[in-house]
Amino acid sequence: MGGCSTGDEPRAGAASGGVGCGALGEAACGGAAPSECARRALDLWSRAQGESTVACVAAMLDDACARGDRGACTFAGRMWLDGRGVAADKKRGIDLLVQACDGGAALACAVAASWLGDPEHARDRADASDLKARLEEEGACLAGDADYCYQVGLLFYFGRNGFPKDTARAVAAYEQGCRFGVADACNNLGDALAYGDGVERDLVRSAEVFDKACRLGEPLGCANWGQMLERGMGVAEDRSRARGLYKQACLGGEIYACLHAEMLAEKDAGVPRDSEGALRYWQRACARRDARACAYVGILYEDGPDGYARDLDKSIEAMERACGFGDKRACEWTKSHGP
Repeated sequence: MGGCSTGDEPRAGAASGGVGCGALGEAACGGAAPSECARRALDLWSRAQGESTVACVAAMLDDACARGDRGACTFAGRMWLDGRGVAADKKRGIDLLVQACDGGAALACAVAASWLGDPEHARDRADASDLKARLEEEGACLAGDADYCYQVGLLFYFGRNGFPKDTARAVAAYEQGCRFGVADACNNLGDALAYGDGVERDLVRSAEVFDKACRLGEPLGCANWGQMLERGMGVAEDRSRARGLYKQACLGGEIYACLHAEMLAEKDAGVPRDSEGALRYWQRACARRDARACAYVGILYEDGPDGYARDLDKSIEAMERACGFGDKRACEWTKSHGP
């Protein structure tokens, strides 16, 4: 974290196992895999003294970083900050460290946050304070502080507090949090998998993750797990079990589950069972100023009538209409989904 040091200088190329900056016009790694190139570069660096060899190391790490090795990005970033083997470029150094941190390298988060914590260094970037806070939160998640993973996921998802909007990185943070047993993170991961939001769609895994969120005590996870069972999405259809999960989540205060439980009861009483047919049925009732029907329309648009193509604008519009017609649950839902 504190900087770069060297020892005795070997001959570039031979000492690095055949990789040593390549011939003129070739990539620095000479065609080696990024991880192997990074390993050899660090081996070469550990025994280098002359600046020509250190420059070779920097070129190798840059090449490995450009091809996706996050560890190489960590060390390359430090070299650009220090001006070792390359002309010092603090912006590029920090940018490489941020890239490595976002890719899951906890050391890169710590190095960059430490650098930005120095008032002398912070003056070089207008966003130093926000970026330092972001890196510290990402680093905390990667270091095993589970609650930070859920927060990092939300910040990436919505693009807040200096975090870029990046659904793929949000999913990675949810994944980490869920692995640590954070119920909210599991629920959000399940949602991403169900809709292919930032990750390849996988209904089977989505159902499994919603089940885990529910077992960890997240009411919305239970409601989402119930919806998968009701529709037979990623799991065998089981309406009886879905009813139980909706009831459990509703008792836990989840309005979404309460409305789903009531919709399922309506379907049992004769409303079309398929979601698209039910949507048309309740849209007609909503047009007749039936508040609860409007709320059902809102829920179905939030889910996606076909289980995929959700429309959150139409969902909010229907819920606001239901609230205007006097449905208290719709009013509560609208408040919870506000800006």
